[in-house]
Amino acid sequence: MFKKLSDFSYERNWKEAIGFYLAYLLLGIILGFAFGFILGVFIYSVGTIHNFETNYEIGRRVGVSFYMIYILVIFVLLLAKKKMLNNFGYILLGLFNLILSVFGGAIFGLIIPAFITTRKTNLQSQPDASSNTIQ
Repeated sequence: MFKKLSDFSYERNWKEAIGFYLAYLLLGIILGFAFGFILGVFIYSVGTIHNFETNYEIGRRVGVSFYMIYILVIFVLLLAKKKMLNNFGYILLGLFNLILSVFGGAIFGLIIPAFITTRKTNLQSQPDASSNTIQ
């Protein structure tokens, strides 16, 4: 269930995709907590804001931004390793995925990347410029 988690070109079955989802959800929660904690300590140590509501709002905005970047990096890595970046449908799916991550963070934003891990790697080789020579 948790094998080859860092191999983004690996074709997973549904159980492995759930393991991928859970592992990267946990990693995102840990990284988000660490990032928010460091930012909170920095804001508190600067001494400009000691209001709970304001600190909470700053943390929420930073959290949404962090998870959008986190989900985008995972999605682009998956598409690149599976050689799907030239497929416009998957690019649109990535934009929809960003919208999901805005409203649900990593919980919703990792559903589509987990699905993408079940797809086969696109093995079609791209023609290179050297094969277009005139003889």
